[in-house]
Amino acid sequence: METQKKKQNIYHIMRVLHRDIGFLTIGLTLVYALSGILLIYRNTDLLKTEKVEEKQLATNLSGNDLGQQLRIRNFKVEREEGETIYFKEGFYHAATGKSVVTRKVYISPFDKLVDLHKITGTHRVSVLSLVYGFMLCFLAVSSLFMFKFGSRKSRRGIAMIALSIVITVAIVALV
Repeated sequence: METQKKKQNIYHIMRVLHRDIGFLTIGLTLVYALSGILLIYRNTDLLKTEKVEEKQLATNLSGNDLGQQLRIRNFKVEREEGETIYFKEGFYHAATGKSVVTRKVYISPFDKLVDLHKITGTHRVSVLSLVYGFMLCFLAVSSLFMFKFGSRKSRRGIAMIALSIVITVAIVALV
């Protein structure tokens, strides 16, 4: 009787924790889902606008140094005319050091959502992402305790888990 009561308690505790943590993660899940959708289409102009930046750099930079100074990925000089270097995002005047760069950036508030999605371990809110990741892991594992093992619903849950693993492996194999 006592072991039955303990089993009922663990199921009850896991269901309560699953519910409460699920409610806590709703906001972050929406943020990560929306920003993830945007990042899928990051090579398009979806919800982006042009932002022109003027920077004063050192004079007479080479193409490689210019790319490093401007922090532009896959920087490539398209052409040089006199003292002006043209690249996909703008131009640089070597004599004056003036640089004009046009970038596509997400409109507000989507820019903040995407930034949150792409944070690294050195970011000041990286702990938030870490805790959120642990909460999602807990939700995945605690879902196994929604129904008693061996019940019809439990067997259906195991079948859904197997299906999700097969789908995940297939997706990873395609990438």
